[in-house]
Order: sequence, then structure tokens, then C-alpha cells
Amino acid sequence: MQGVEYYGDYSIKNRTSRELALSHERVNLLKGLKQTVKCYEDIEDKHCTDWFNSKAESGELTDGIFASVPECHDPAFFRFTGGEARTVFYDLGSVCAVSGFRIGVLRQNGAGIFQPSRVWLFLSDDGENWQTAGSVVGFETWGKDEVTRLSAEFSPTAARYAKFTFNVPIHVWIDQIELFGCTEPSGAAKIVPDRRDEEDFPRRFASTAQLGAKDVMLAYMCRQDIPPISKEMLLPYVGYIEDGNVKDTMFDSFLFLPHVWYLYDYSSGYGRKKPLKKEDWQYYMDVQFSKGANLDALDKAAEEIGAALGKPDLRLTVFLSILYPVAEVKDFGVINGKNLDFSNTGDRFTALEWLIDEQYRRFNANNYKHLSLLGFYWFTEEISYLDAPLMELLRRTTDHVRDDLGLITTWIPYYHACGYNDWRELGFDVGCYQPNYAFNQSVPDKRLFEAAKTAKLFGMCIELEMGGTNDWNIERMKKYYAAGAITGYMKDAAHMYYQGSMPGEFYRAYESKDPYLHSVYKDTYDFIKGTFDPSRVAFDGEEMEKNDA
Repeated sequence: MQGVEYYGDYSIKNRTSRELALSHERVNLLKGLKQTVKCYEDIEDKHCTDWFNSKAESGELTDGIFASVPECHDPAFFRFTGGEARTVFYDLGSVCAVSGFRIGVLRQNGAGIFQPSRVWLFLSDDGENWQTAGSVVGFETWGKDEVTRLSAEFSPTAARYAKFTFNVPIHVWIDQIELFGCTEPSGAAKIVPDRRDEEDFPRRFASTAQLGAKDVMLAYMCRQDIPPISKEMLLPYVGYIEDGNVKDTMFDSFLFLPHVWYLYDYSSGYGRKKPLKKEDWQYYMDVQFSKGANLDALDKAAEEIGAALGKPDLRLTVFLSILYPVAEVKDFGVINGKNLDFSNTGDRFTALEWLIDEQYRRFNANNYKHLSLLGFYWFTEEISYLDAPLMELLRRTTDHVRDDLGLITTWIPYYHACGYNDWRELGFDVGCYQPNYAFNQSVPDKRLFEAAKTAKLFGMCIELEMGGTNDWNIERMKKYYAAGAITGYMKDAAHMYYQGSMPGEFYRAYESKDPYLHSVYKDTYDFIKGTFDPSRVAFDGEEMEKNDA
């Protein structure tokens, strides 16, 4: 069922006729109002109930009754489930001087009720043109069960209409939304429209033109127990090779990044970011720029493939990585004559700026004949909003890459990772979404279609993932390709590819004499060229909808 069908008409103009007495007293302008609700993606039929999704006309959000316990059965909560995101609209009845808001959101881990990464408030005087008034961040996916109350204050703005927008990856339970201001609007600033709904929900994939590359292979390195990436490993990635003959080009871009075990500690279960210091970051860079390996090997592979195809000017684009500055590091090392302390946001940025600039300098100093540096990748797959300085740090870092170096930044959050739909506000130029379908046989096929819809809704590209070389891994990889052909991300989106450490699963498929495993290599080529035939792949489940994302 479509979310808009469940909630009904979400237009807000002339939804109320309440009369407001003019007053300079600051009050909750939403007290007792009903809302209209807009949903951005389908709600599953099983969730189209009052328990999972409160009816739009329900009064829990504005009745002044706060939850007494952080527990989903508390009747104070208004409930949202699925549908990716909501906008909740209010008509104040007349123009008021709006100057702040507060929202209370439940986190109950055992019930799968999590908090959105950010809530935005937009104001309007006509219900059509909207100004960004403010937002609240600081929600975190994991932590103790609680109702978090966050608020924002801003200069009085003359508005009649208000809308709150937030993501709903699973369940979001809210007990109250309060909007503060005075019914007397004199002296309040006029609305200056700055926001369109399509900016946040463009409903189109991030394209090759936006990213600057079409098919980006993740090239993991910097792990001492595996050999460096050689030219021989890279040849069947740069060129499509059949029976020893180079037939065509393959991947047009490569993202070099350290292996996850270099950055995370898995000794106690879920990975914790390692408190790496300057010598660790330096080692990563030294490995990346090793003579005869990694970037150097890619340059030579491009030269060899280009020569075989009669394309001596063949060029590939490259992304390099930005490592995470763990705040607990007190003695990172000396840069610009100062030993950096990461409890200081300025020191964290100094380290990041050094890492980026040093990679930029070394890349240019090597004068690669066939490689162009396109941008930098932020190496974490989620955003910790509990790390409050991180928001400023990300903006300063992405601004430096974009404004000072003329390059772009990209980020690849996992499925429903904290901040996944906030990538644009975090400062990244392109976000790429992981379906995380490859690694667990219990994940249903519909995940691929849901992830495609989400990526398209938020204007992201797609990561394709191969988790191994046994039969079920091969089958899943083919389903990634088929889903791309069906939903449109095969041709309309840019792509990034995960397949473990180099030489990788695609290389093993290329070398394999097993026809089924080897077929993945040909399938990958067909997908890159936009010719993969999805009719050869059967999806499971009667509920599978093969409509466009």
C-alpha cells in the first residue's frame, strides 16, 4: 500500500479555521492541532495499522502528554513505521512569530524502535514556499532505552505553516512535537524561501555525471598478511579479457582504501575504531604509493590494456581514502610543529588536512600517465551523532577537498546506517548506498528492490557486493545485476563494487575453470556495459515487485 493512500491527502492549506488571539507571550503553537502526514515510500500492508502507523488525525503528537516510560506501549506515542521518511505538516491558523521547537523521540532497542539521525523544521507563509528554520541532531541508533528530547532556537520568523521532516528506516515513535512562538507576528522576519522537497528527495539515482565515474572498484590494501595489489591482479579489472585476449574496457575507476581490519578492532565482537596515530596513517600512505604496486600497478595496467585496445590515452579515475580521527587519541603525533590532541576539533582537522594534502601531493608527484585523482572517500560506514564535533569536522573536511583542491568527496553507508539519508547535509558530494544483501542468506530478495528505491529517493548511487565464490554467493551477485536492470540502476546510476581484498572474487571468477563461477566475470562486464539480461535470474517470494524503483 502506498503511504499517501494510508494517510490520505497531506495538503495543509485551509485545514484549520482556528482563531488566534494576538499575544506576545511565547507558547506552544501546536497545542491541540491535528497534522497531515506525507510518506515517501510504500508502507508494507502488515504495517498499515494503528499500532505501526498512527492515523494522521490522531492527537498524540500535540496533546501535551509526554511519555512516562521509554516503552513502546506507552499511549503517549505517535507511531511511524517504514516508508523511509515522513513530513508532518501543521497549519497554525494564522501567521505567528515562530522561534523554536522541541521533539521527543523514543529509543527502545529490543523493540527495534530507533531514532532518526536528524529532524528538520521548515516554515512557510503560503504553504508552498519553504524556509529552513532549523534542525536537531544528536540522535544515535544504539544506546540505552530512553526518550530523547532535543530542541532548536532561532530568530522569530513570520509563518503560518510548519513541516517537520525526518527519516523512518524502521520504527520511529514520537510523543510530542512542540513549536514555540508568539501569536503576534509583528517584528518577526519574513520568510525567505530556500528549500524544495526535491532537494532532499530527488527520486533519481546519483549518475555517472555527478560522481565523475561510472563503475568504481574498491581496492582494499594495507594488510600485512596479503600481497600488495599487482599489475597482474588489476589487468582483468581494467580490461575485459576472454581466453587471454583483451576485448574491451571494464572498470573505469578505483577506490583505494585500507583493509577494514587495519582500522577496526574486532577482538571483542562488533568493530571498534582503532586509535591510530600519525605513524599508522603514514604507513597506510606509504603502502598506497609503493613502487610497482597499488596505484603504480594500476597505472601500468591501464597502459597495457590501452595498448592492447589501441587506446594509448586510456585514463582511469581514482579515489583515495580519509581515515577516521578517533577522539580518544591524545598524542597523535607532530604536524606543523605541534603534537596533536584529538580531543580538540581543530587538531583533528589539522590531521585530516595533512592526510588529504599529503596524498594529493604524492599522487601528483608520481606523474601517473593514465590516472586522474577524482576525489576522497570518508572511511566509516555510519555517522556517530554522539561525536558532536564530527559534524563541523566533516563540513570543514569536505569543504577543503571541494574548495581548495577542486575534488569531490563520497561516502558509502551500509543499509539503514546512522546518517545514511543525511549524506548531503554532512557535506558529501555523492552518497552511495549498500544493500548488504550479499552476506546473509536469510536476507530476502526484496532487499535489493527496497535498497534501490531508497537510493533513488535520496539521490544516491548503489554499491554491488560479492561476498564469496560459492554457489549462493554467485547467485546473489547475479541478482544484484538483475535488480539493477529491472529498477534502472544498471543504466541510470553510478556504481561501486565490493568484493573483499584484492585480488578479489571477480579475479577468482576470471581465472576459474568452473563455468558457473566464471560466468560472474562475464555478467559483470555485461552489467557495466548495460546489457545484462535479467530474465535469466529468478527472484524468490510471491511479494517480489519487479517494478521500477
